Amino acid sequence: MSEFDITELSVCTVCIHLIANGEFDDGTDAAEKCAEGQAKIWGENAIHLVAGGHVEDCDGSEPCGCTEPWFSWSSCDGCGETLGGDRFHAAALIPQTA
Repeated sequence: MSEFDITELSVCTVCIHLIANGEFDDGTDAAEKCAEGQAKIWGENAIHLVAGGHVEDCDGSEPCGCTEPWFSWSSCDGCGETLGGDRFHAAALIPQTA
Protein backbone atom coordinates (compact mmCIF):
# COMPACT_ATOMS: atom_id res chain seq x y z
CA MET A 1 0.00 0.00 0.00
CA SER A 2 1.29 3.42 -0.94
CA GLU A 3 1.81 6.15 1.63
CA PHE A 4 0.79 8.70 -0.99
CA ASP A 5 -2.26 9.53 -3.06
CA ILE A 6 -0.75 9.76 -6.55
CA THR A 7 -2.35 11.89 -9.25
CA GLU A 8 -0.86 11.87 -12.75
CA LEU A 9 -0.66 15.36 -14.26
CA SER A 10 -0.17 16.99 -17.63
CA VAL A 11 1.67 20.27 -16.98
CA CYS A 12 2.85 23.24 -19.04
CA THR A 13 6.44 24.27 -19.71
CA VAL A 14 6.51 26.85 -16.93
CA CYS A 15 5.12 24.35 -14.40
CA ILE A 16 7.65 21.68 -15.26
CA HIS A 17 10.47 24.18 -14.75
CA LEU A 18 9.07 25.39 -11.42
CA ILE A 19 8.48 21.83 -10.25
CA ALA A 20 11.90 20.51 -11.32
CA ASN A 21 14.11 23.56 -10.77
CA GLY A 22 12.17 25.92 -8.55
CA GLU A 23 12.53 28.75 -11.07
CA PHE A 24 11.71 29.88 -14.58
CA ASP A 25 12.91 33.15 -16.07
CA ASP A 26 11.78 34.12 -19.54
CA GLY A 27 11.75 37.86 -18.83
CA THR A 28 7.99 37.87 -18.16
CA ASP A 29 5.76 37.30 -15.15
CA ALA A 30 4.90 33.75 -16.35
CA ALA A 31 6.56 32.07 -13.36
CA GLU A 32 4.71 34.29 -10.89
CA LYS A 33 1.36 33.59 -12.57
CA CYS A 34 2.13 29.88 -12.67
CA ALA A 35 3.08 29.78 -8.98
CA GLU A 36 -0.15 31.62 -8.14
CA GLY A 37 -2.11 29.07 -10.18
CA GLN A 38 -0.39 26.16 -8.44
CA ALA A 39 -1.18 27.70 -5.05
CA LYS A 40 -4.83 28.23 -6.03
CA ILE A 41 -5.27 24.65 -7.32
CA TRP A 42 -3.03 22.71 -4.94
CA GLY A 43 -2.74 24.94 -1.87
CA GLU A 44 -0.18 23.62 0.60
CA ASN A 45 0.08 20.43 -1.46
CA ALA A 46 1.87 22.32 -4.28
CA ILE A 47 5.15 21.34 -2.60
CA HIS A 48 4.29 17.69 -3.41
CA LEU A 49 4.30 18.16 -7.20
CA VAL A 50 7.11 16.22 -8.90
CA ALA A 51 8.39 16.09 -12.46
CA GLY A 52 7.86 12.87 -14.37
CA GLY A 53 5.30 10.24 -13.67
CA HIS A 54 4.30 6.74 -14.59
CA VAL A 55 2.64 6.19 -17.93
CA GLU A 56 0.46 3.08 -17.90
CA ASP A 57 1.39 2.03 -21.44
CA CYS A 58 5.12 2.26 -20.71
CA ASP A 59 6.85 -0.50 -18.78
CA GLY A 60 10.33 0.97 -19.36
CA SER A 61 11.53 -2.06 -21.30
CA GLU A 62 11.99 -0.10 -24.52
CA PRO A 63 12.01 3.53 -25.59
CA CYS A 64 8.46 4.78 -25.98
CA GLY A 65 8.75 8.55 -25.95
CA CYS A 66 6.82 8.89 -22.69
CA THR A 67 9.36 11.42 -21.44
CA GLU A 68 8.89 13.64 -24.50
CA PRO A 69 6.60 16.67 -24.37
CA TRP A 70 3.47 16.74 -26.51
CA PHE A 71 1.21 19.52 -27.73
CA SER A 72 -2.20 19.94 -26.14
CA TRP A 73 -5.02 22.47 -26.03
CA SER A 74 -6.05 21.11 -22.62
CA SER A 75 -5.50 23.31 -19.61
CA CYS A 76 -2.46 22.67 -17.43
CA ASP A 77 -3.19 20.38 -14.47
CA GLY A 78 -0.53 22.15 -12.42
CA CYS A 79 -1.44 25.84 -12.70
CA GLY A 80 -4.64 25.91 -14.75
CA GLU A 81 -3.11 27.77 -17.74
CA THR A 82 -5.61 27.52 -20.60
CA LEU A 83 -3.33 28.36 -23.51
CA GLY A 84 -2.31 25.49 -25.74
CA GLY A 85 1.31 24.38 -25.74
CA ASP A 86 3.73 21.67 -24.77
CA ARG A 87 2.69 19.42 -21.91
CA PHE A 88 4.93 17.25 -19.73
CA HIS A 89 4.29 14.36 -17.35
CA ALA A 90 4.26 15.24 -13.68
CA ALA A 91 2.60 13.85 -10.57
CA ALA A 92 1.15 15.02 -7.30
CA LEU A 93 2.36 12.78 -4.46
CA ILE A 94 0.07 13.83 -1.61
CA PRO A 95 0.92 12.15 1.72
CA GLN A 96 -1.96 10.16 3.13
CA THR A 97 -3.15 11.19 6.55
CA ALA A 98 -4.23 8.72 9.18
